[in-house]
Amino acid sequence: MALPVAADKGFGKTRQIYWGLLVFVFYYLLILRLADYNREAFLTALFGFAFGYILQRSRFCFAAGFRDIFMIRNTIVTRAILLLLLLTSIGFFLVNQMGGSDISAGGIIYPVGLHTVFGGVIFGFGLVIAGNCVSGCLMRMGEGYLMQWFTFIGLMVGSALGAWNLGWWGPQVIEHSPQVFIPDHLGWFTTITVYIAVIAVIYCLLLWYERGTIKSALSLSFSGASLYSSIKLMGQMLFAGRNWSYILGAVALSLTNILIFYFWGRPGAITGGLTHLAGWLSCRVGFLPCDWYYFNKLIYLESRRIFLEHPLLYMSAGIVLGSFFASLLHREFRIRQPKSYKFVISALVGGTLLGYSSRVAMGCNFGGFWGGVSSFSLHGWVFGIFIFLGAYLGGKFFMRYLV
Repeated sequence: MALPVAADKGFGKTRQIYWGLLVFVFYYLLILRLADYNREAFLTALFGFAFGYILQRSRFCFAAGFRDIFMIRNTIVTRAILLLLLLTSIGFFLVNQMGGSDISAGGIIYPVGLHTVFGGVIFGFGLVIAGNCVSGCLMRMGEGYLMQWFTFIGLMVGSALGAWNLGWWGPQVIEHSPQVFIPDHLGWFTTITVYIAVIAVIYCLLLWYERGTIKSALSLSFSGASLYSSIKLMGQMLFAGRNWSYILGAVALSLTNILIFYFWGRPGAITGGLTHLAGWLSCRVGFLPCDWYYFNKLIYLESRRIFLEHPLLYMSAGIVLGSFFASLLHREFRIRQPKSYKFVISALVGGTLLGYSSRVAMGCNFGGFWGGVSSFSLHGWVFGIFIFLGAYLGGKFFMRYLV
């Protein structure tokens, strides 16, 4: 059954720029007050806003990178993700080598084991069913997509279930799984060399898979006309309101994550903050989440601040508001209802799977995969491989039952 289409009200295109500027001023006045009592939350809110803006302008969604390769034989987003991983990894390495933040101490380096495999498969399946990844969900919430608000409800439920169920996964699996920081075993030079080689090989394989040849894609033209066209296109993307390319999005996202790693000492992440919101909501309905394994045993992995004080919660809020600001500034905000009730259910189920699996695997596409790989943690690579497997299975399910 189709849902009625919502009419645009309150944010007419001619007024959206002014609403956007108002949102910008209000948000930054708010986080300046936040800096007085929680500097970590100030930093994550600041950079979260930047993440949201970049995600909205580039439409950069990890779900598309994992899903489109199977469903429409398109690898453009997947290849942009590879660039994102390479640039961020090199950036973290340089910050570490220049005496800045220490990757081995502040990076996202989690145990790798059966929980990583299981969580990756469920996460990949869930992102296809939900139609977006976790960061994509927050970005589209800011753009006015109502379906992603149902995904967010599922994320809350799944995060709470996952945090509670870690009472089994923790003692049985996670505590017996090794943390593998790759440079400890290969050294920095070999690690960086292997990263560049592996990403380059995967990139070429994706081109071969999509186009049947990599010759034309790898041939570069350095004529003056092509250079001028590239500079002109870049200017249009940055200053004339034109949507950004995935490549520009990857570069901007990687720079933002490198900066937050430099200033905060940790990469950006999302679901840890959402789980603390879910924990706070669980308290409101009578549960005792402080007794759960996640909050009682694993809190040292993120912060001593819990529930509404957790800094990553403010990064998530910043992503939503950064996307909201970007869509208003470029007059693209519109309330969009789901096409049918079937997709509402799909969003709820997919969001629940995303929330649950992100707790079992100890991260989502943003922190667990991107942050893990860029922190030179083996778990990030393993998680990513099994997200691909889950996305393949989810694509089969989606095409058979949801299309």
